[in-house]
Amino acid sequence: MGAHPRRRGRLPFVLLLITTLTVAGCGGGNGDSSKNLVAADAGIDALVAAAKKEGKITVYSAQGLDALNNLSAAFEKEYPGIDVEPIRGVDGELSVKVETEIQTGKGIADLFVTASLPWVQTQAKAGQFLGPTGPELTGKGKYDVTKYVHEGNYFETNAAVLTYGWNTKLYPKGLTDYPDLLDPALAGGKIGVIEPTAASMVDFYLWLEDTYGADYVTKLAAQKPRIYPSSLPMGEALASGEISAGSFVAPIALVPAKAKGAPVDFKMPPSGAWGARYYGCVLKSGPHPNAAQLFASYMVTAKGQELITPSAGSVLPDIPGTLITNDKVRVQDPAKLTPDVVTAYQKKWKSMFQ
Repeated sequence: MGAHPRRRGRLPFVLLLITTLTVAGCGGGNGDSSKNLVAADAGIDALVAAAKKEGKITVYSAQGLDALNNLSAAFEKEYPGIDVEPIRGVDGELSVKVETEIQTGKGIADLFVTASLPWVQTQAKAGQFLGPTGPELTGKGKYDVTKYVHEGNYFETNAAVLTYGWNTKLYPKGLTDYPDLLDPALAGGKIGVIEPTAASMVDFYLWLEDTYGADYVTKLAAQKPRIYPSSLPMGEALASGEISAGSFVAPIALVPAKAKGAPVDFKMPPSGAWGARYYGCVLKSGPHPNAAQLFASYMVTAKGQELITPSAGSVLPDIPGTLITNDKVRVQDPAKLTPDVVTAYQKKWKSMFQ
């Protein structure tokens, strides 16, 4: 591990941050690093040698900071001589920074991992990403490239997931799926729901209707639940006993709370979960393309997945600590979440819940 401290991050994965960075002394790119990239058919030894010659990789990511730090430390141990600098931030602000680096030809980030599919698709069409060359991302490992590497050279890395949970003291029989939240015993302020203040939250309710029937949300509203602004306070309310069950809780927060003795538990929906898939992009504007390719490939190995996806979704099956595979996590369709659709649904939701 290099001399720099592991980078910062303040809030859980849904609530992220960014700081403005300046070009590092070793960082200025020339706008297109593809000419320095080792070919995929050159083999892993050639890729490792080229990566060690570059000696560094900078990763911009919206993934959890602890997981990023753990993954970076393991990679540095596996490939001594390559220093990883993970910089965690808000999807929107990180993407603006990447765009600036592309436009100025002064790249800092080598790899960008984001949950913003519209941004990724736009930049992919513009040809801003390098094609994968690492072994896992070119079909030489267990990673399913036909399923998870997409046209335009971006690839899935893992997923953040939300689900239902319950207070084991107040509701000891627990929940098996979302319809169980309609139990009359949970009526009258005993359930927590999320307010759909953003398009993504509207999509959560659309997913509930798509999965459990058009009238499911109406029935949920009839339970007279408590309303929360995000998954974090809902999870805290669940642990404290303010509510008996929650419809939008983050396992990544409940698992450590449960380990410390909080009376909480959760399950994943049998038919799949709502969440956010993360997408990796090796940037042409980055100054260390081979180190980025090697790190990207390592991220989707079994060891990499165990470190980057605790209590979340994985691109590989049977990874210890993970809850679901990416192919069972909802993919939002930005084309369907137009401002008019979002506004209309928010109005409908308020008429039912408030």
